[in-house]
Amino acid sequence: MFDVTPEELEKISRQADEAMAKLGEAMRRLRDVTGEVMAAGGKIKATVEADGLVRDLRLDPRVLRTMGADELAEAIVAALRAAQMSVREQTEEQVRAVGIDHADPLPMDPAEARARLDSLQSDFIAALQNR
Repeated sequence: MFDVTPEELEKISRQADEAMAKLGEAMRRLRDVTGEVMAAGGKIKATVEADGLVRDLRLDPRVLRTMGADELAEAIVAALRAAQMSVREQTEEQVRAVGIDHADPLPMDPAEARARLDSLQSDFIAALQNR
């Protein structure tokens, strides 16, 4: 059924362990990603967390005197979008750094991936023993 030697299986397992370690480290770094943008000449500061949620929005009081309500609303939305894009770019950079192809879906939970790998390894071993 499978033409995999125990040595090849061990190599695959080691490579998977290394990949999981890299992925775990990348996921830890991704939790710390934030996007921070200044807009309207430094009068608006938007900060967004890794999950895209707004952490902070600061308005210099002078911006209220220099912009109308619609213009201010547009500037705030633009600042928030720019902060979200910053998070996206940083996230993509981290993902590329660990060698994950961006075209592929992001990996599942590391514990779930490890369980699937262990199951696959058990199936391989059983297939080898039944040869």
